[in-house]
Amino acid sequence: MEKAAAAAAEEEEEEEEAVWAWSWGAGTDGQLGNGGFQDHHLPQPLLLPPRCRGRVSFVAGGGAHAIALTSNGEVFTWGRGTHGQLGHGDVENIPHPKLVKFFENYMITCVSAGWNHSGFATDSGQLFMCGDGSFGQLGAGDNHPRNLPFEVAYFTTKHVVRLALGMRHSLVLLKDNSVYGFGSARRGQIGRCARNQKFYDVPRIIDGFSDCKIGNIYANGDHSAALDESSSSTLVKVPCVDGEQVVHIAAGTEHSASVTDKGTVFTWGWGEHGQLGLGDTCDQVTPQRVNIGDKRPYSSASVNVYCGSGFTIAKWRN
Repeated sequence: MEKAAAAAAEEEEEEEEAVWAWSWGAGTDGQLGNGGFQDHHLPQPLLLPPRCRGRVSFVAGGGAHAIALTSNGEVFTWGRGTHGQLGHGDVENIPHPKLVKFFENYMITCVSAGWNHSGFATDSGQLFMCGDGSFGQLGAGDNHPRNLPFEVAYFTTKHVVRLALGMRHSLVLLKDNSVYGFGSARRGQIGRCARNQKFYDVPRIIDGFSDCKIGNIYANGDHSAALDESSSSTLVKVPCVDGEQVVHIAAGTEHSASVTDKGTVFTWGWGEHGQLGLGDTCDQVTPQRVNIGDKRPYSSASVNVYCGSGFTIAKWRN
């Protein structure tokens, strides 16, 4: 009996030590989630709490913070919190994933991270925001920051299904196929606006989608995009991944990453902060293989990769 108990305890300890995610790149605000505040040019273990290991379904990378969504609707945040974007009720930087307790009674189904703001949609279509609001990107009708998530009143009678946050603007897709934008409007990122209108602090509908069914929306920096469900793409072959099929891609502000069917991670683009994970800060114009190591909790093909601004996160899934 004692031997069985000891073996069980040993297995539990080994399970808690298993590496489920890795991160690399800019880390001075704690956005790598490894407990420190330094840049890392090679992959480092991301300290996911035991309760969410193996259950993370999506990771959103912002300017210097990250949001992890689990399969049961829990939300964890870490990194820069100077505008309240982590949603913990303060403005502290946090170097490890922390549960957002505000959502304990909600089922979150979609998350997005902007430069200094965050968004969360529930299974019932509610929209919550927090963080920097200086350009109206929280949709609250003002430019004040919020360090706790709040429900955006404009959408209380609507059903939000997707959201995408850029540097200082936000996009929302509703169940009825309408798209709304709010925040900075100086570069046309929330649609065609009045010439002198620099920002909108309440959501405004974006015209031009009446003849198509929108499948998803995207935002990064000062640009926006929408993909309709019947869209086709013109593909450009990416070199240097011969013999392996790309099954997942991610784009940061100035770097990109991909995963192949063999579970190999490739990165390319801007490398100043080590966000390519190659052990240096060099830029790369073609995909380069990232050495993450052999200790993986699942098969090599079960990998997802996510990019923030100057940092990268890779995780293994069930």
